[in-house]
Amino acid sequence: MKSSLKNMVLVLFTITFVSALLVGAVDMVTKDTIALTEQQTKNDAKFAVLNTTADKAVVEADSLYNISGLSVVVSKVVDKADKTKVLGYAVEAPSITKTGYGGRITLMVGFVEEQSGQATINGIEVLQMSETPGLGANMTKEGNSLERSALGKDPAQLNYAVSKEGGSFDALTGSTISSRAYANAVETAYAGYLKATNQLDESKVKGATAMSGASNTQAKEPATQAKETTNEEETTAVGEPVDVEGPEAQKGEISNE
Repeated sequence: MKSSLKNMVLVLFTITFVSALLVGAVDMVTKDTIALTEQQTKNDAKFAVLNTTADKAVVEADSLYNISGLSVVVSKVVDKADKTKVLGYAVEAPSITKTGYGGRITLMVGFVEEQSGQATINGIEVLQMSETPGLGANMTKEGNSLERSALGKDPAQLNYAVSKEGGSFDALTGSTISSRAYANAVETAYAGYLKATNQLDESKVKGATAMSGASNTQAKEPATQAKETTNEEETTAVGEPVDVEGPEAQKGEISNE
């Protein structure tokens, strides 16, 4: 082919066009793979927080609720052999009024009911977080102080704040902001559980309405982002998000205090 400006432009355009098609195809494949992986992680977490597996249990129903503009998904899990036996409720919930150091976090929290009707927090799995490695990211470690503060406890008796602020949750070392968000996500999950089991006082709720749908939902972006500093502790009063109508789920009601 004779070398000319026209031919050079044509070759460059062809290469660019083909490259764009390849990048687009790879992006589509990757996006689908990531979505499937995330959904499988959620499905596994539903059983893990109730100390069971897909071989022994099945999700009878997923209920989607809108609490303060964010999605909370409550999955009712029953025994696979005896579907009249409810094993518990797995709740996928974001931190509503508190963001972590790296943004909003999302937990899967398992609630089981005793014969007396009292609920107990049976398990907690971190589904999504972007906290600092070695600090806030320690919330993903089994047996961490935040997890220990909630497991086996009656959620109605918990104060959903860190202990140095009068709450029930022992903060991770050097990670007050992350710990606040974790406690807030557990509280959001409890509000979802109360809603699904018809124990939530609707007269005290603003922005908590039932919606139909499945559990493949994502929370909206946080209203504000924490300002960057070199230490999580230094951002205590600087980067707090604007309070929205979020859960104060103790005793079956939500307030905006």
